[in-house]
Amino acid sequence: MKKIMFLLVMISSSVNGQIMTDVTGSIAQLDFAFSTWGDYDNDGDLDMYYTGRLDANSNGGGLYINDNGSFSLSGTSNLPLYNTGAADTGDFNGDGYPDIVVIGADMPNYNEHADIYINNTDGTFTAMNAGLLNVYMGDVKFIDSDNDGDLDVLLTGFNITSPYFYTKLYINDNGTLTEDTTTTFPELNYGRICFADYDNDGDQDVSLSGWNNTTNAPYLKIWNNDGNNLFTEQDFSLPQLWLGDMEWGDVDNDGDLDFVFSGTGNFDSEIHLMLNDNGNLTEDTNFDITPTHKGFGIELADFNLDGYLDIFVLGNHYEDASNTDEKIAKIFVSDQNGGYIEDIHNTFDGVEYAESQAIDYDNDGKVDLFYTGSDSNNFPTGKLFHNDTVSGFNNELQEQFEIYPNPVMDVLHINPVSSDNYQVQIIDITGKVIYKNTSNTHVDINFSHFKQGVYFVKITEDNKIYTQKLMH
Repeated sequence: MKKIMFLLVMISSSVNGQIMTDVTGSIAQLDFAFSTWGDYDNDGDLDMYYTGRLDANSNGGGLYINDNGSFSLSGTSNLPLYNTGAADTGDFNGDGYPDIVVIGADMPNYNEHADIYINNTDGTFTAMNAGLLNVYMGDVKFIDSDNDGDLDVLLTGFNITSPYFYTKLYINDNGTLTEDTTTTFPELNYGRICFADYDNDGDQDVSLSGWNNTTNAPYLKIWNNDGNNLFTEQDFSLPQLWLGDMEWGDVDNDGDLDFVFSGTGNFDSEIHLMLNDNGNLTEDTNFDITPTHKGFGIELADFNLDGYLDIFVLGNHYEDASNTDEKIAKIFVSDQNGGYIEDIHNTFDGVEYAESQAIDYDNDGKVDLFYTGSDSNNFPTGKLFHNDTVSGFNNELQEQFEIYPNPVMDVLHINPVSSDNYQVQIIDITGKVIYKNTSNTHVDINFSHFKQGVYFVKITEDNKIYTQKLMH
């Protein structure tokens, strides 16, 4: 195997602005829409499955193929056109090509659907008939909940049969999905799902939000995974919200995942940050950015390349006392000292009933942005923005590490030049830490269970931080 030497560079300490350029082009304008991204044609860049309501009688969108940064709509993908749903990407059958799990409603009848679409490796997909409960008005995620090396499915949503709202976990056993009944999750309307290993014990925990059909009240809780399909609801005294979003990311750069979430409990929009200290979550009462609801769009990503996670939010900003009722989409830039500053370099069209994705679609190492929703005139909106930020990295070369191969298929190898202790983290494009270890010698990191896409290796040594982009 050929070794490639990368010189890792120390992150600059200045706060940089970012320039986001609208490159939407011919991408469809849809509302009640959703998207998921993956390298479906295995050519080294991210494509997009994007679908939603085109007009009162039909859905639109489909599979958009990325060819060197230019997107064209495939006419042969066989992927369904739904609205008011969700989708996720992962290699369900282990053939090296990403598959898609999707829920949603057809038009004009609003019949609910749920299935996994297997990538045939030729630009087409085939419905698996996986036996998932048909739902819409909810969420769906691929996740290896039992740590056995294959992808399971968690979904939530509405079905026409009583009790109407469901949250179900399906376990993958050699390609066959079986409903797991070990844990009873709440029945959620407009539920949201977010996975992260917040307690760093090696398995994926889950946060859930929505309207609890049993208690008839907003719901937002974290469920701890013991690694054997047993999830336990945790009590972190979280505000109970719905119609918002949730994201995990290391916003304070201390090596564990913090929790940002939005929504509404009564009428007013809310947004909160819980700081994570070794698995204990405490609210940051100084956190002050524009709150939203009616928007499934929080993105934690380093938009300005300064080594700190920024925050993108979208949705309806409503405050009864001030008579504020507006649709927004904004980036708040980290001041590198625990605070956030509203971005003044870019102006986005505000949307509600919205969804967003932070991705690097052109492999330039900068986080781009896609979002969709209903704009201030209630017109369908779908926007793709390219990040034209000038690199925020310091050019002074620091310690050398051998890191190979890149792109990485199965295992990433890290060889330090010195024998000093260092911490290594693997971070996905949204800022989630998906691997962490401390060593003073060679480290091998198994990438075979990670989704295809862009990652960053972050190495901390002697209070210095180094980063390098990776492709998988």
